[in-house]
Amino acid sequence: MEAKGRILVVDDEMLVRQGIIHLLNWESEGFQIVGEAANGKEALELVHLHRPHIILTDIVMPVMDGTELAKVVKAMYPDIEIVVLSSFGEFEYVRSTFQSGVADYMLKPKLDAASLLAVLHKTAQRIPELRGMEPTGDSKHSLDYILDKLISGYSIPYDRQELESALPYTGFALLIADAQMGSATLQRGEEWAEAVIGATVQHMQSPLTVRLLSQQDGQIRFLLNLNPEAKADAARLVRQLAETGTSSGMGLFFALSRFFTNIEAIHEVYSNEIMQIVNHRFFLSNRQYLILDELKEQGESVSFDMEAFNAGLNRQEYPQAFERLRSYVQSMPGRMDMDMFALKSSLGHSLFNIIVSLLHFHYEAASLDESKYEYFRSIHEADHITDVIALVEKFLNEAMECVTGKKASSPAFQKILQYIDEHLAEPLTLTEVAKLFHFNASYLSNYFAVHNKEGFNEYLNRIRIDKACELLRDNPALSIAEIGSLVGYSDHSYFTKVFRKLKGISPSLYRKK
Repeated sequence: MEAKGRILVVDDEMLVRQGIIHLLNWESEGFQIVGEAANGKEALELVHLHRPHIILTDIVMPVMDGTELAKVVKAMYPDIEIVVLSSFGEFEYVRSTFQSGVADYMLKPKLDAASLLAVLHKTAQRIPELRGMEPTGDSKHSLDYILDKLISGYSIPYDRQELESALPYTGFALLIADAQMGSATLQRGEEWAEAVIGATVQHMQSPLTVRLLSQQDGQIRFLLNLNPEAKADAARLVRQLAETGTSSGMGLFFALSRFFTNIEAIHEVYSNEIMQIVNHRFFLSNRQYLILDELKEQGESVSFDMEAFNAGLNRQEYPQAFERLRSYVQSMPGRMDMDMFALKSSLGHSLFNIIVSLLHFHYEAASLDESKYEYFRSIHEADHITDVIALVEKFLNEAMECVTGKKASSPAFQKILQYIDEHLAEPLTLTEVAKLFHFNASYLSNYFAVHNKEGFNEYLNRIRIDKACELLRDNPALSIAEIGSLVGYSDHSYFTKVFRKLKGISPSLYRKK
């Protein structure tokens, strides 16, 4: 049958989308998947491009949920039918979508091939163009379908002679164009890449053919079929794409896999090799392409000693601690053994610890404290490691200005605060601390009032309770009485009383938060 039902799959979980896409031989059932989206906003871009007959959509999604998507689609394209996928607890959401003209719904836990086909065929009868549509019964898979299954890791029978006839050369390579852009722009990027590849391959007259594969998560994917002597031409093709893309403002990043001879290795090459490179673009500055065969062996991995860094902060050895962090971040460009998200999280913790230390030792760091969330946000959103290096350098320069500038207290007072901090578990008293630093108690009390916003006892209780909060969060095996003792309160009831006064709740309730 000529008319095929065009289906768009919308779900914020990639595994659910891929499960649906690979659940059936859609072509033989009279349908074709024209796209996938992770939320309603992405789906609308694809709706404008492909005008699907049917949308299969989740309900609860970020950015734009299924309910809003249904309203917008039905207002703009009333002929498009919508089938909702939901979990057991989402019936109220589903019921609201029927007011927007949703055709049917299915429960995700009961989603299987037969049930889904039944719903889709029933829905197709509502569409004049598809009315009377029946499965073709054609069990023969197209080459596109076979390649899509293989790259996704599914096992599928196929005629090797027919595949070798369509892909006549002895080896393969994967070419990925990572778009990092909206779906509409992605479609233009695909058309542009196809045109440039076609012209370049024709000009080279090389034993090399290129086949467009399905898009996935903002990536345009091509399979290169080539002989070993054409590997240099494949590398030339990637360089030409990157150069042309930069001059035309396409904003694409290209990655070329290693050469492989067994088509069934395509999933391994894609998932565990080339995608690892694409995901590490963050560490590769502003490079527009990567060829796996040209990557050099890396030196020994550089680790960051967080314990030594924090110890330096506690001893107010700021120049050394800052240099430790600076050297670590500056060693990151080109690293392929780092995780971007782990690095960003670690840097956020390090900057936060610097601010806490400066404030604890009464440096003038209020402005740095106020700007910390802007630093955290900028680091989180940074596209390249060079951007992060610049942000960390700016932060460390501001932090050093706090250290070298005017303090809120004298060096002698800093020593008193440091002593208190290091001896929290001991029964500290104003008289004992005064004696240790050769003051009388009355003078130390006045000295505290001059150099600090809090009196001796208020300060001591605050830092003890702050330490107790940290222990309550990080040490569930310790009892509340043990924690009280560790921060200098031998009397459990008094510890609870002070904790409640400063935090507004008891230690046990704080631990449950």
